[in-house]
Amino acid sequence: MKRTLLLTVCAAGILATVRADERFFGYVYESEVLPKGRWEFEQWLTYRKGFPDGDRNFSEHIWDFREEIEYGLTDQLSVSGYLNFRFDQFVARKEGFQDSSDFEFEGISAELKYQLLNPNTKPVGLALYFEPTYNGSEQELEYKLLLSKNLGDKWVLAANAVYEQEWEHEEGETEKESVLEFTAGAAYRLTPNWSVGVEGRYHAVYEGLGFDEHLGTGWFVGPNVHYGSSKWWATFTVLPQVAGSPSDEGINRTEHQTFETRLIFGINF
Repeated sequence: MKRTLLLTVCAAGILATVRADERFFGYVYESEVLPKGRWEFEQWLTYRKGFPDGDRNFSEHIWDFREEIEYGLTDQLSVSGYLNFRFDQFVARKEGFQDSSDFEFEGISAELKYQLLNPNTKPVGLALYFEPTYNGSEQELEYKLLLSKNLGDKWVLAANAVYEQEWEHEEGETEKESVLEFTAGAAYRLTPNWSVGVEGRYHAVYEGLGFDEHLGTGWFVGPNVHYGSSKWWATFTVLPQVAGSPSDEGINRTEHQTFETRLIFGINF
């Protein structure tokens, strides 16, 4: 009886340590969902650096801002709403070219996340994710399969498979693209509040909704650091591109940036 009680207390401690309302990765989603009746606000800031469509005459600096409100409808289903903004800066690298910048509202997004298997009680956690985005002449649909596993109170493992459909309407014509993406990450908890990890990302862009023509692929790998408390948490990830095709000096510069970093800050209430 005492042994059973001890095991129960230890298990409860582990589940409490691995909170369901914090993210250990910047680019990889876990299968955890927000508990029923809980709210969370997230502020996203993503910085990307590269060359616009591979044009070496300019350096491009992109700042993406996302504000998210998430609510736990049930212990298995959460819903979210996003506001999306972007600051795009072009810096001339040669004489005769001019710098320019633009700040735009990038539309609204919604999110549905449904957990099929709990990573704390099952051999692996499994969740389905759907995110539509509307921005006037541009629309996107994003589908994700989320896998994750909490190994005791130290390790968090996660992997995602992603398919995106994109439509852009301009001057009576519609441009269609699709994206195939795979992400994976591992995080190790150093203390009850701090963890470090690594993330990897494969991102391929195609013309047409059914992967009709390959436009570019980028491979990204980099570290992350996470801090979590009872009321708020933050995750910071750095992802340089390490390989790509079509290749320009080893990486893809036409469809992908050479370097990305992301900070996500969350408040629970």
